[in-house]
This record gives sequence, structure tokens and C-alpha cells, in this order.
Amino acid sequence: MVKKNIWFWVIQSCCWLFIAFTALTFSPLRGGNINSQIIFFLVYTLVGFVAGYIYCYKLEKINPDEITTSQFLLYPLVGSLGIGILFTIVDFTLGGFHLPNSTTNLFVLFLENIWIVIPCFFFYHLYRFATIYQERKQRTLVAENLLQISELENLKKQLNPHFLFNALNSIKALTLFDGVKARESIIQLSDLLRLSLNLGEQQRATLSEEIRLAENYLALEKLRYDNRLTYEFNVNADLDNVLIMPMSLNTLLENAVKHGIGKLKSGGKILISASTEQGVVTITVENSGNYDPKPKSDEGGIGLENLRKRLELQYGDKASFTIMNKNKMVVSTIKMPF
Repeated sequence: MVKKNIWFWVIQSCCWLFIAFTALTFSPLRGGNINSQIIFFLVYTLVGFVAGYIYCYKLEKINPDEITTSQFLLYPLVGSLGIGILFTIVDFTLGGFHLPNSTTNLFVLFLENIWIVIPCFFFYHLYRFATIYQERKQRTLVAENLLQISELENLKKQLNPHFLFNALNSIKALTLFDGVKARESIIQLSDLLRLSLNLGEQQRATLSEEIRLAENYLALEKLRYDNRLTYEFNVNADLDNVLIMPMSLNTLLENAVKHGIGKLKSGGKILISASTEQGVVTITVENSGNYDPKPKSDEGGIGLENLRKRLELQYGDKASFTIMNKNKMVVSTIKMPF
């Protein structure tokens, strides 16, 4: 939707007032009854303003990316023809015009009604193009800055000494009684760090990469929480190549473990699921616990708020993120196009 400031409406009003004044100047009403002139002028202005607003409203329902160059040129002509018909009707009903003797004369009168309207429509299209271009440019700049910040926060979080200390400490304990399990955990930690670094540099990641990162992360956290943490994946294999925003699933899991399982003495479970419908992938993480929309503190890392911003900047209003309490579980859901 194109944002319209006060100057847009001022210019629009001036355009329709000028068109109404021009129509009145060439109308048979000129020099006649003043009340008829005022009514004709006001009706002409109102018809133009309302029809122009409806045209703008309908056009903004269309995605700018789907409008071709030919359509960009065609729409102003169609809009001008439509308003030209309305103005012709006003001319014959209120403007004192009489029906011409031939179709040719009627067509000439119709052309006279639209020639001055066309510049207004082209003005709107140029304004819309300039506004959309500026918004996209601003969004790109913000996205690039946020991406750089996110990458730095990703690296800081991935190399967080507390996480590494807990994982390494758990692996050290394993070496005393289960060498095979300890070696597997070292491989998982190595794979997790490698995947995190690689995904942090990508604009999109496959769902299979995110799932593998999630499996390594939860496996290492289970070393620390043991029976307090159980988890289950419900993701079909045919979704492996679906492209999503990188580090999105991992953000939900980190929040689930830290603010959900970690705060429960008896621990809990985490359920991860994914599905697709009509070009949209839905990723859901359910965890035991209670979601507090106003936490007492907000520690570092990517965080849920940063996740919302990344989704908005990368997908606009085509993506969404929600988190709520449901049936004694915290349900976090991401929807994004793929």
C-alpha cells in the first residue's frame, strides 16, 4: 500500500478542482445561473475525486511486482476513459450540453472530457512508482544493516562460552563411562558449529539443514538436561528442499529450551512440526512451560523480536510469527512463503 501524505491529497484536490473549473469554462452554463454553475462545479469535482480514489484503491490491491510495463501504460488510459464517461454524463445532465447530431460529435466531446484527465492518472502512477521505489530502497538498506547485526549476534551466540562450557562439560563426563557416546557428541557439536557459521552467511536455507542443526542442538542440550528433556520431530521427508529463512527454527528451539524446559524442575517436552500449503511453509515448536509476553529481562542473542523483524524485512506481510499459551504448552509458529 502506497503511503499518502498531506501533499498527495492537496495535489489531488487541486487537480480535480482545476479540471472542474476548466469544464465549467467551456460549459454552456458559463455566464448563466450562478447556482447551476456551483452545482455543476461541485458535482464535477466530487465525481472526479471519488472515482480517482476508487481507482487508486483498486490499483493498490495489485502487487506492484506483478504489473508489467504495458500495464503501467494501460491502466491510466483505462482510468481516464472511465472518468471520461462519468464526466460526459455530468455534462449532459447538469452542464447544459445537448446530445450531438452525430456519433462523431459525441466521440469528440468524449475525447475533450478525457484529454485533461490523463495527466492526473499518470501523475498518480509516477507518484506510486517513486514511493514504492523509495520504500524498497529503504527496506533493502535496513535489511542489510539488520543482516550484518544478526550475523554478528549469531556468531556471538554460536560461540557463547556458557553453551560451549555446558556442552563440553557434559561430553567430558561422558568420556568417563561412555566413550562412544562422547565421540558422537563431539561430532554433533562440530557439525552444529559448522552449520551455524554456514547458515549465518546465507539468505535462505533448506528445511533439512535447519532440521539437522536442530537435531544437533537438542541432542547436546539433552546431555545437560538428561530425562528432563524429551523432543520429537514431525517433519515429512518431502519437505527437505523447502527454502526458509536461516536460523529461524533454531531461534524457536533456543527460546523453548531456555525459557521453557530450563525453568521447569521436572523438565518437559518439545514437539517440532512442519507442513506446507499453497506455497506457505508452517513451522511449529511446542514446548512445556508458560509464555510471558512481558518478561522481566531480555538477554542477548537473536531473540524473538529480532526474528519478527527479519521475517518482516525479508517477506513483508507475507510472513508471520505468533507465540501463545495453549493446553499448558507454549506454541510458537512461523509462516513464510517458499
